[in-house]
Amino acid sequence: MFLGAALVACSTPCSTVCDKLLECEELGFGGISDKECELDCAVQQTSYEDDAALDAAFEAYKSCVTESSCEELAEGACHNPDLFAF
Repeated sequence: MFLGAALVACSTPCSTVCDKLLECEELGFGGISDKECELDCAVQQTSYEDDAALDAAFEAYKSCVTESSCEELAEGACHNPDLFAF
């Protein structure tokens, strides 16, 4: 149980990812609310819980988003066709 709690603590929160995505006007997410984004992210994250590879890939995607500039994101820096990220 402790290991699971440690893994959750190290996970990039959907709220942080959504804040970054929504602040980047060039990505065209202006019509999506922060709550809708966070819900979509959480649903996708939950759907990968039983697949370690997809779970790790989604975590890497979220981390990439938070570490990349808006310009890099617009150029596809974090795109992973296997994820179909939210």
